[in-house]
Amino acid sequence: MSTASTILWGLIAVPVFILTLPRLLAVLPQKIQFVAKCWVVLIATFIMSIVGCFVAIVFALLNRRHEINFVVARIFSFIAAWPCGVTFKIKGEEHLEKYPAIVVCNHQSSMDMMILGRVFPKYCVVMAKKELQYFPFLGIFMTLSNAIFIDRKNHKKAIESTTQAVTDMKKHNSGIWIFPEGTRSRLETADLLPFKKGAFHLAIQSQQPVMPIVAAGYTNIYDSANRSFPGGELEIRVLEPIPTKGMTADDVNELMERTRAVMLKNLKEMDHSTSSSSSSISSGSSTAVAEDAADEGLKQRRAAKE
Repeated sequence: MSTASTILWGLIAVPVFILTLPRLLAVLPQKIQFVAKCWVVLIATFIMSIVGCFVAIVFALLNRRHEINFVVARIFSFIAAWPCGVTFKIKGEEHLEKYPAIVVCNHQSSMDMMILGRVFPKYCVVMAKKELQYFPFLGIFMTLSNAIFIDRKNHKKAIESTTQAVTDMKKHNSGIWIFPEGTRSRLETADLLPFKKGAFHLAIQSQQPVMPIVAAGYTNIYDSANRSFPGGELEIRVLEPIPTKGMTADDVNELMERTRAVMLKNLKEMDHSTSSSSSSISSGSSTAVAEDAADEGLKQRRAAKE
């Protein structure tokens, strides 16, 4: 077979394989399917890291470094989520244009990379643990795309990094994506881990709003404990940004609690949408009570300050 014929067959076979891959993976036995799809995500991450390096170099030369993450995130979302049969239902996507902001999102598992890929805003950078800086290709890409690396073991360096992040944010009119839980929750119920204060210190220090993003629980789509990865539709809500104008360091706890309350409320609403109607009514009532209690607590603390 000539070189030309080989190239021609390759140009035909590769697109056909990519188009049929979701169906091929869908008919595999559960545990084999789980392993196969995890490999797809791993390969997609590797491809994203390499492609991301080239995209980062080109965009850096064009003086558009703050668009790197947006472009690469969308590429990753397509090459990882689509073959695995994962689709997205986005509500409030128009809020992604309200910039700059501190973007906070719940953190469930390593599969959150797909969520980040689908709703990552323009002109936004990631705040991540310093260890990721040393991952092959991924670390290079993140460095080129202005990622903020936090050394959790060195408080002084962590403060310096966040201070510089605020300066860059104001200079480039950009945002910062942070997982306020600090680690993957891996919870079986619709709940959130306690939030860390870093994101809210940044928001008040920069006087920029907090933009909450909430992804529904997805153990029905991906469940590492049961080695299940059937795919499906995942709902994501981009909520109305919470303003911080006029707030001071004394308001950090209030801002954090208010953000967590509204995120938890939406998380529970999305979880109960799959339950029976009676269960939904009961759960909705308890959620409203919890939110009212949180609001009342905030009012009491404000009154005490005054």
